[in-house]
Amino acid sequence: MKPWFIGACLAFCLLKPSPAADLLIRDVRVLSPGEPAQARRDVEITAGRIAAIHAHDPARHAARVIDGGGRTLVPGLIDSHVHLANASGLRRRDTPRFAELYAAYQAQLPRSYLFHGFTTVVDLQADADTVARLQATALAPRVLHCGPGLPLARDFQALDYPPGQFLQAYPNYLHDRHTQAQLPAGEDPARHTPQAVVAALAAEGARCIKLVFEEALWWPGAEPPDFDLPSLAILREVVAAARARQLPVLLHATTPSGQQLALDAGVDVLAHGLWEWPGAWNAARAPAALSELAQRVARSGIALQPTFRVLRNDEAFYEPAFLDGESLRRVLPPALIQHLKTDAQGQRALAHNRLRRIAPKVGLAADAVASPAALQDFFRRYNARYEALIGAQAAAGQRLLFGSDTATGGLGWGHPPGLNGRLEMDAWQRAGIPLATLFEALTLGNARAFGLAQELGRVRPGWRADLLLLGADPLQTLQAYDRIEWVIRDGQAIPRGALAADRP
Repeated sequence: MKPWFIGACLAFCLLKPSPAADLLIRDVRVLSPGEPAQARRDVEITAGRIAAIHAHDPARHAARVIDGGGRTLVPGLIDSHVHLANASGLRRRDTPRFAELYAAYQAQLPRSYLFHGFTTVVDLQADADTVARLQATALAPRVLHCGPGLPLARDFQALDYPPGQFLQAYPNYLHDRHTQAQLPAGEDPARHTPQAVVAALAAEGARCIKLVFEEALWWPGAEPPDFDLPSLAILREVVAAARARQLPVLLHATTPSGQQLALDAGVDVLAHGLWEWPGAWNAARAPAALSELAQRVARSGIALQPTFRVLRNDEAFYEPAFLDGESLRRVLPPALIQHLKTDAQGQRALAHNRLRRIAPKVGLAADAVASPAALQDFFRRYNARYEALIGAQAAAGQRLLFGSDTATGGLGWGHPPGLNGRLEMDAWQRAGIPLATLFEALTLGNARAFGLAQELGRVRPGWRADLLLLGADPLQTLQAYDRIEWVIRDGQAIPRGALAADRP
């Protein structure tokens, strides 16, 4: 073979263009938490991952091209506190159409999270069938979960179940041998040690361990019903068993005792902040002892999910415009909204009666319960003081994670999927938390907390292509999260409007 022919062949091979990417997002400003923005970049995506980030070249091609026009490309958002099986405001006892409405809600739910930019969610007390269905859905957020949670045999949550049914629902319950000498008849203690139950949850695909320390200080009457709380000794054993498997431990704790327990046990994440103030239910500011405890939590390294919106679920009962808002139409099926405006309205009276019964516990005057204006003022003050406390913790260096607690279940329609997360962001701003802190909590902070920091939370080559194209900079304005133009989930680009419940 002639030398010149060999040289020509080599030159041809070297000049042959590489295969085009599946998707090219052209001319964007790439923004990741804690890193300088990169202007005028082209981002290539192949097989669900970011293949390369180049300086902008108008000649670059791909199978599909989105012209970014200088807009901002950010990582997809992560909501690390959801309950996917719950449907906000929908109860079986309110309608004979429950199955139909619930199916419509569940069909729209993944799109509603994506509509508001949440490309990953973490279900802290998951229903296995719901998780499996969403994981098999083509257009849905990435779903991680903690399994059904890790309750005690006589947990607070058992109060919601008929006698004998709680352990059937939670077969991997925890036996606290330090406070509970015996298990129910026929139960094997060896199957309910911290090591055994953590192993069982991990085998079910759990990426985290969730426990509850709920004292029910708000319970109507002199004393709450009899139930068990986890001891410090058993919590430490759970933490050790979970750490051995690199699973973060989350603790539901909203009281001083619960938050102190979290500090002493060394859990990884507090699933709520300190919003129950015994002896100071109606105080405008946290007493010194509570404030000092909150500061110790901030300095401890434990991460905290504020979940501000939990306290605003009942507030929606006294906001008539909530059910008529355009934002709600974007995330809930029309038939469900109509149900909430009609058959579900009886929930308001039930919630009002519940509030009347707990009024003495939370420092609410009896005559104020009869006045919607007075109730709105009470909710405003109660939420403002909690937001101020979390804001002070943030200023002290509290490690914050973004979680919306959507949906809490029970009475109320104030936690619609996706939208509740966007409203949670407003509370972060009211608390004085910087936009940069919020951005990191929504992305890399959550990714780190759940072992995803090598795949999610930044825009980098090799990482998962879960991305958002925004019409504004989230470090400059909170409204950037209202200006999502494209959602990219695992490399699939979807225009935002195609995700809305009221899409044509």
